[in-house]
Amino acid sequence: MSLAITRLIGNNSPRHLVAFVCLLICGTAFGAEKTSDALFVVDKNEHCGYINSSGQLAIQMVFEDCRDFSEGLAPVQVNKRWGFINQSGKLEIQAQFDECRWSFSEGLAAVRLGKNWGYIDPKGNFVVPPRFDYAQGFSEGRAVVLVGEKHGIIDKTGVLLTDPFDSSGWSFSDGLLEVEKDGKWGFVNLQGDVVIPIHFHQVKGFAQGLAAVEFSDEKNQWGFVDRSGKTVIRPQFLDAEFFAEGLAPVEIDFKYGYINKAGDLIIKPTFDRTYSFSDGLGLVITKHKYGFIDSSGQYVVSPKYDLCLPFRAELAVVSYGKWQQKGIDFDPPEYDGMWGYIDKKGHEVWEPSRMEISLTKPEAK
Repeated sequence: MSLAITRLIGNNSPRHLVAFVCLLICGTAFGAEKTSDALFVVDKNEHCGYINSSGQLAIQMVFEDCRDFSEGLAPVQVNKRWGFINQSGKLEIQAQFDECRWSFSEGLAAVRLGKNWGYIDPKGNFVVPPRFDYAQGFSEGRAVVLVGEKHGIIDKTGVLLTDPFDSSGWSFSDGLLEVEKDGKWGFVNLQGDVVIPIHFHQVKGFAQGLAAVEFSDEKNQWGFVDRSGKTVIRPQFLDAEFFAEGLAPVEIDFKYGYINKAGDLIIKPTFDRTYSFSDGLGLVITKHKYGFIDSSGQYVVSPKYDLCLPFRAELAVVSYGKWQQKGIDFDPPEYDGMWGYIDKKGHEVWEPSRMEISLTKPEAK
């Protein structure tokens, strides 16, 4: 089952929530449905369905696994095979694929058949035959695929546009994609040409015309560059994330706050962690508890949850739970909790309940 997010390594959801914190930092992959049409995954007794933004069941919980809607369709698992349903719950593409982690984006969906990934159209026909080791959704006419352990860039015909990189981001934004080569990061354009030199220690993807970058000098501080590679906010932060709704999280003296695009501090660094705004609210952590603030820095949802995802289409995923050491001492702790949804006033429209969870705690900074 999926609650709003999927990613390369596993299904980020109450059932298989992997690399959760990375997704919060790097952004989320939400469907393009209108708020009034948005449906949200829920599950009970090992079956999943969908609710609307009021918390009313819109599609019965009859599927083995579910993903989010995008472009009017959502992947679901039936008899261990994957197909796609419409917003009435009817199968539009019969369950025939071995895996699907995303729904449609720009008219195509990545699916796995056997060991390889390819892309289908809304009728279920392969447009790009399965030949990649992994395939991500399209953005700006391009998609990131795995060729062995390398990251390649393809167009909608499946043609690789450049030699694969050691690593990369997972989607283009503002016409650029972050890429890694020989331990350094830079940016390429839609043709795969390097347009911002590959010399940064780390980078985050572009958003609202700016990207957070960690400069490769003796200080290793974060600043922001524009699409030409020009530094527009000087390196001065211990950490920084992408801009959303005109604000970006930054770390100053081991506390997090928010700056605007001029680099001015708008929300003072008083939080243990902050994440980019969505739907007018920012996800923050204080004393190991998650809550939400508005653009003035005031709490709208008090910090009482043990994990949360950012808001999407007026709802956010929230959880009560705890980290547990289940394996040997060298194994990372796993999270065990109860998950639900809240609205922007903090009301629980779907009360947190027991769901199967697989979430690995990230290493400390």
